[in-house]
Amino acid sequence: MDVNRHFSDYLDPSLIQTDNGFFLSWKLLFAFVFLMVIAFFIWYLSSSKRRRHLYFYFSYFIYKIGFRPFISRKQISRVHVNEDYTPLVELIPHPRIIYNDETMEKPYLLRKSVAKRLFSVADNLPDGLSLKVYSTFRSKEKQNKLWKETVNEIRKENPNLGTAEIINMAQYKTNDPKHTMGGHETGAAVDVTLCTSNGEDLDFGTSYHERNSLTKTFSKNIKKEQLDNRKLLIKLMAKEGFTNFPGEWWHFSYGDRVWSAYKGKRNGAIFDTAEKELDDVYSFVVKTIYFSNEH
Repeated sequence: MDVNRHFSDYLDPSLIQTDNGFFLSWKLLFAFVFLMVIAFFIWYLSSSKRRRHLYFYFSYFIYKIGFRPFISRKQISRVHVNEDYTPLVELIPHPRIIYNDETMEKPYLLRKSVAKRLFSVADNLPDGLSLKVYSTFRSKEKQNKLWKETVNEIRKENPNLGTAEIINMAQYKTNDPKHTMGGHETGAAVDVTLCTSNGEDLDFGTSYHERNSLTKTFSKNIKKEQLDNRKLLIKLMAKEGFTNFPGEWWHFSYGDRVWSAYKGKRNGAIFDTAEKELDDVYSFVVKTIYFSNEH
């Protein structure tokens, strides 16, 4: 055998012949499918409604893979709410819950299903621990007051900033009452910590409502013990369906826009704001009843 000859010289030429028509048809089919895909995307993106739908799930995806620490407020505000009008209920004492009077608005109100879930968390706490509740339902009147105080504080500390910049900074501290995405205004959100039976909070790295780089739930600048305490709180709350807002380790909700967004459900919210404005007066659009301890 001549080793200098190529192995293909020994093949039967009939075995390496190609059917040009066959390959041409596949090329045409591929080109057709490619053009159809492009046409579909052009059609899909031509609708603003479909674009918003796509952007929401894209935002959720990049949050889940860790590319962004939060889902944007814009996308959260686009979550659809199918209000089920579950009543607000007044919370009564529970042996494993401590209500922080200094930060809570009276009467202490939550949606009935949310209150039951909160009581269930308290019922199943590890020995020696209690829940300390810092905030539940927040009225529009109080939210308006809190918003104005926050804006004025930022304006005083930053006299050279424009109004738009001040408002943008204020939105990182509290919700603009003009928008309805605020969980506390729906009665579906609760700010909680774990504490000892005598009311002393566990070490979470910051105090309640402290605003700094350590406030984020999974901040990389906190100690292992502090992170473990946060994980324990999340685990206990998540068992009853609550979702944590990753920008505030103490904030949990069930059924509002924030909850739905972080569940990846654009149409999943069931609680909208519990008050509506009519002729400059805020009125409840859901019933308010006293909560029975039978749950």
